[in-house]
Amino acid sequence: MTDRGLKALENLMFRTAPQDLAEELGGWREELRAQYAGAAEDELRGEAAELLAENAVDLQSVLTEWNLKDAYRHGDLALTDEQLAEESEKGLAQLAEWGRPDLADNARAQIAGIKSSNLAKLTRMALAGDVNTFWGNDYAAGLRNAMRRGAAMVTTNPVLVNIARTEDPAYWTGVRDKLQKQYPAFDPVQLGYALTIQVVLENARLLRPIWELTGGDMGYVSLQLSPKEAKNAEAMVEGARWVWERLENSLGGVPNCVFKVPGTKAGIEVVETITAEAMGVNVTVNFSLPQQIAFAGAIENNSTAQVCYRTQMDGRLDDPVGDELKAAGVSDWEQVKTWATTAIRQREYKMICLPPTEGRLGIDSSIPLPASGRGPWNI
Repeated sequence: MTDRGLKALENLMFRTAPQDLAEELGGWREELRAQYAGAAEDELRGEAAELLAENAVDLQSVLTEWNLKDAYRHGDLALTDEQLAEESEKGLAQLAEWGRPDLADNARAQIAGIKSSNLAKLTRMALAGDVNTFWGNDYAAGLRNAMRRGAAMVTTNPVLVNIARTEDPAYWTGVRDKLQKQYPAFDPVQLGYALTIQVVLENARLLRPIWELTGGDMGYVSLQLSPKEAKNAEAMVEGARWVWERLENSLGGVPNCVFKVPGTKAGIEVVETITAEAMGVNVTVNFSLPQQIAFAGAIENNSTAQVCYRTQMDGRLDDPVGDELKAAGVSDWEQVKTWATTAIRQREYKMICLPPTEGRLGIDSSIPLPASGRGPWNI
């Protein structure tokens, strides 16, 4: 999909007033019809058909909840599921008219998958105020499809960035080669950061409409600082400042990004420094309640950032606990291990997040973020 095509899809979902959608869609479909009819190349026809199919899926996905169906923002003008489904069917009918039942059938299959998705249901419940849990994509690729099911954030790390590169080598190898020519003086670490920034920017731009519509409350990309510097606070702070400036320039404003900082002694110093400079953090490799308390306090005392997270590494603690229980001969070790991080998270929430009373800290400047889930008990 071209950048121009993606921008058109985003504008229809996030930047069009509900009362104008039918007219905007009608004009856009006519443009695609003209492109399809006048195209001498199969590639241009394929692009028009692909955009039509993508839009049909978007119109019956969670993407509509952020703007087109938002009754809080638009009141009675907000669109209903029935109205959006009707517009989606118009696009699918146009695909059939063009002799592309394959794309129409694929779009219908995707729509059915979204309708049956528990993650989509979770985000819709959260946006309706029935629960207070949003979810994000723990993967550097495939974000747009995750957003259709309600993803409101994404995390990256060097491994995930490399996966994104290897999944689409034709694209990312070209990006890497361009960066090498653009910055011939960069050492391997700087070049790695530069490539990471490009992956982050691609995800940040996809999430930016959600970041804008929520006033900066959601729509963040978590970007990991160099794991090789996990014990070097000064190097991590320097890296964060270097990356932040480039993100700011590329996005044309405050980045919708937070830095993943290790839950170590050096990490506390990093958190205290960069959150005071309005850079948000996602404190990772947290396994224990003392870590959560220490970093919640560091963020509370220093942060001028709008959003910070504290990750709890659920499965990465549950798994070794289960191994020890099994080795010790505990018969129900598989069930017992599921309560390891659950117990920590329950205590963390009571001690840190609830209003202050005896034995409770009442610190609410950072958001608990479960990660490394192994099953429904982690949600």
